[in-house]
Amino acid sequence: MYTIKEIADLAGVTTRTLRYYDQLGLLIPSEIGNNGYRYYDHNCLLRLQQVMYFRELDVPLKEILDILSRPDFQLLPALENHRDALNNQEKRINKLLETLERTISSLQGEGNMSEKEYFEGFDETQYEEETRERWGGTPQYAESQRKWSRYSRGKQEEIKEEGGRISIRMVTKNPEASPGDPDVQVAVGEYYEYLNKYFYTCEVEFIRGLADMWVQDPRFAVNYESIREGGAAFVREAVHIYCDQHK
Repeated sequence: MYTIKEIADLAGVTTRTLRYYDQLGLLIPSEIGNNGYRYYDHNCLLRLQQVMYFRELDVPLKEILDILSRPDFQLLPALENHRDALNNQEKRINKLLETLERTISSLQGEGNMSEKEYFEGFDETQYEEETRERWGGTPQYAESQRKWSRYSRGKQEEIKEEGGRISIRMVTKNPEASPGDPDVQVAVGEYYEYLNKYFYTCEVEFIRGLADMWVQDPRFAVNYESIREGGAAFVREAVHIYCDQHK
């Protein structure tokens, strides 16, 4: 049996986290002592490991509870699924690291990269469920889904490459450039037209919210940070300037 402090130290989490998991029903102590202390057995340790595996894969706590509460849940198949998912994640991270190293070398003048190569390893499909939850009720989301499904695979790749080229011009690799520079503002305007052409019809103010998200969410910010340091904040300021000028 483990005390809450002991199992917290083993797992590298806080006792506050374990109490919260208890409240949610995710990790209920196997025994409550007469003194009110929580005690956990080996099965609790294995269950906590499951919770932490799912969290590594960005599964929300509510969904983890639903999964672990299913009558047909089995530990060994779950561990095998975690292994497969983490192996896939390792491959993607290695590809991202390779892209990152090549970008650094390119910026140091040690090699050249095509526009497409700047975005190798990124997989935006991993955010589809989150995107659906955040934007699913908007007409822009419905329109983008309808339009995207009509494009061939080849056309989709062309669209992605075009977006990548515009993004590079918006963030610009020129260290002397400012967000209000004409070339940058032209690129922001082209990005706005790009969204309306291929994805959804939106007012100028809509892209202000997108630009704020690019900075607030590090998963999106890294796309611009990989091109230049402070790239996400640079693009956000450029978009805000464009929106202020085209209300």
